[in-house]
Amino acid sequence: MTTGDLESQSAEQMRELARQYCDGAFNKGEYRRRRREILQRHVHQDYAPATADGEDDEPPVPVPVPPAPRDWLPLLMVGVTVVVAAMMGYLIYTIS
Repeated sequence: MTTGDLESQSAEQMRELARQYCDGAFNKGEYRRRRREILQRHVHQDYAPATADGEDDEPPVPVPVPPAPRDWLPLLMVGVTVVVAAMMGYLIYTIS
């Protein structure tokens, strides 16, 4: 059962572990092992052991992102503005 005291204690241990990892006290594999131990104590469950090197077997496959559709409204507004300005210039020129 999770209590508030156990949760705050685990959170403090996780923060300290993260600080040590950021300071370079140990590598990623050691960080993952220590974090897993803290989480196991917190939830009281025994998980399967990690792989020998501490890394996943296969790296995640990147999902290609489709290009965003072209937004034509700004270009249309610029075109309309140029045409209106040209017409006004022509009318002013013909009046004078």
